[in-house]
Amino acid sequence: MSNIVRKLKVISQNNPLVLRQVSESLALFSDLEYEIISPDSFSDKKYELSDMDQLDIAEPLFPLVIRGIADVVVLPAAELPFPLPKDLEVIALLDNRSPSEFELNPGFINLAELPDETHPLEGNLAIVARSDNSDLKSLFEIADIRKKFGKVTLVGFGPGNADLLTLGGDKALEKADIIFHDDLLDQNFTEKYKGEKFYVGKRKDCHSFRQDRINRLLVDAAKAGKYVVRLKGGDPMVFAHGGEELEYLHRNFVEVNVIPGVSAGIAVAACTQIPLTHRGISSSVAFVSGHSDSVQIPMTDTVVCFMGGFNTKLIAKKAIAQGKRPDTPVMLVHNISLPDQKEFFSTLEELVQGDEKYPTPITIVIGKVVALRNNSEAEVLKPVFLVTGTSAEKYNKLGTVIHQPLIEVNRIEANSELENYFSHLEQFDWIFFTSRYTVQFFFEFLNYYGKDSRSLAKLKIASMGKITTEALRKHGIKPDLQPEEESSEGLIREIELRNIPHGHVLIPRSNLGLPVLPENLNRLAWRVTRPVFYENKYPDNLKILDLTKVETIVFPAPSCVTNFVRLYGALPDDKKYIFRGKETQKRFLELNQCGK
Repeated sequence: MSNIVRKLKVISQNNPLVLRQVSESLALFSDLEYEIISPDSFSDKKYELSDMDQLDIAEPLFPLVIRGIADVVVLPAAELPFPLPKDLEVIALLDNRSPSEFELNPGFINLAELPDETHPLEGNLAIVARSDNSDLKSLFEIADIRKKFGKVTLVGFGPGNADLLTLGGDKALEKADIIFHDDLLDQNFTEKYKGEKFYVGKRKDCHSFRQDRINRLLVDAAKAGKYVVRLKGGDPMVFAHGGEELEYLHRNFVEVNVIPGVSAGIAVAACTQIPLTHRGISSSVAFVSGHSDSVQIPMTDTVVCFMGGFNTKLIAKKAIAQGKRPDTPVMLVHNISLPDQKEFFSTLEELVQGDEKYPTPITIVIGKVVALRNNSEAEVLKPVFLVTGTSAEKYNKLGTVIHQPLIEVNRIEANSELENYFSHLEQFDWIFFTSRYTVQFFFEFLNYYGKDSRSLAKLKIASMGKITTEALRKHGIKPDLQPEEESSEGLIREIELRNIPHGHVLIPRSNLGLPVLPENLNRLAWRVTRPVFYENKYPDNLKILDLTKVETIVFPAPSCVTNFVRLYGALPDDKKYIFRGKETQKRFLELNQCGK
C-alpha cells in the first residue's frame, strides 16, 4: 500500500453473512488498513445519489465508487450484474483460502460429475474498483484466483473437411488439455491431439448436453486451470451458440479467444462453384437459420438457410409469401466439403408442391445465382420483362418474363345481328382484322354458323400487323394488305399510298374498340360496319407485384395501360416500355402526363 496514503474505504451489502465473508477475506491481508462502511452511513444528504445514478446502474453501490466516495465494493461474485459500468472492473476475485493457498494448483476434476445447480462463482467474492486505480489492482493481485484459471478458445472446425481447419485452430488443439467437440467427419480426427476429448454434439431432437450444461462445463474446466478448446462446426459465431458461450465465460471471468472457421454458408459457394454474389445478378446476401417455424426470408438477392433440412417446404412458402418469385432457383447441399457431398436443384414453387425428403445436414441457397450452374452469365443477366397482355411467349427469348395479364378477353354470345353478317358476307368488299383476337373469334363464329374460308373467296383481307397476319395464316389466309407501321394510322396511310378505292368494310372489334380507324375510313368515303365480337375486361383478383427487378414493361394494347394505372396507381419513371401500336403509346403518354 505504498501509494495508498489513507485507510481503504470498503463498502458492501448490508447483509450480516456477506459482511462476515468480506471481513474474513480482507483479514487475510495482514498489512491492509481498511474500514468496512455500512451503506447506511451514506444516507447523509451530501451522499445522496442522483436519479441518473439510480437509473443507469443496476447495483446502487457502484456510483459511490465511480464518484470516489468509497474505494471498493466487495460483493458476492455470483450476484454481479453483467456487464459492469464502463468505469469499473473486477480487480480481484477472492475465495476464503489464505493468500499462500492461491499458489496451489486446484488440480483436475471429473467434468462429467460436476454439479450445475449452483452458480459457478458461488462462494467467491468480487472486489470492484475504478478501472483506472492501478494501486488497488497491484494490492489485490496476489489474491486474485483468476491467475490460476485456464483459458478457453472457441475454434471453428469448418464445414466438415479437416483440410479446412485453420492453422490457428490446429495450434490451439495441440495445446489443449481438454477438447469439447461437436460432430466431426471422422470421430478419430481429434485423436492426434493430446487433450482429453469430450463429445457435446447436437442434432435435431438428439442433444448429448443442453447448451447451459455445455456452458458450465467450459467454465468449470477453465476454473480447474485447464487450457480448453471448444471445437465447433463451421464458424463459432455463426448459428453455433458461440455468442452464448462467449458471454457465459466472460460473466464468469474466464479468458476467451475465438478462432474463426469456414462457415458452411460461405463454404457452400466454393464447394459447389456457385457464387453467392455476382455482378449484375446478386449484390446482397442474407444468412438465416431455417430450423424454426418462425423463419423469415429477407429480400436480399441471395439467401442462405442453415439447418433447413426439415423445413424446406415451409422455407419455400415463406420465401414466396415474402416476395420471392415462385420460379426462383434453389440449391440444397448435403455434407458440404465432404467426399459424399450431394447437390439438389429445384425452385421455390417445386419445393412447395413436392414432398421430397432431403438428407441432413443440408444448406439451402435461394437466388438467381443458382442458375449460374447451368447457364452463362449472359443468360442469367437477361433483362426482366413485365408483359401485360394475354400472351407472353414472344418475349421469353429476350429475357426473364413476368406475365401479368391486365386484360381478360371473352367472346360474346352468338346473336341475330352477327348471324345476319355471316349470312351475307358477300355484301362486304373488305374485312379488316386489327388483332389476333379478331381473327380468332371471327373464325369461331364462321364455323358456328356453318361456314368456312371459302365464304371469303371474293373478299379482300387486311391485317394490322405481323401477329395478326400469323393468326390468319393458320386459317389458310394470306392478307391482301399489311402496313409497315402496325397501327390504324399506318393502315390508313397504306390505303392512301396505294390509292385503294373505297368500299364496304367489316371490322370485327372488342367492346373497347377505338374510333381512329373508322373515323379515317369515313373521311375517305368508306362504308364501315363494326360489330362487337368479344369483350375486353379488367381481370378479377389482380394483385400488385414487386416490380423492383423489372426493367421493361410491355403494353400490347391501350387497355393494358389503363388497367396498369388502375392497379398500380401510376406509371414508373425508372422503367423502359414497349408499345404495340401508336394508340397504345398515345394512351401511355396521356395517363403518364395525368399522373404528374
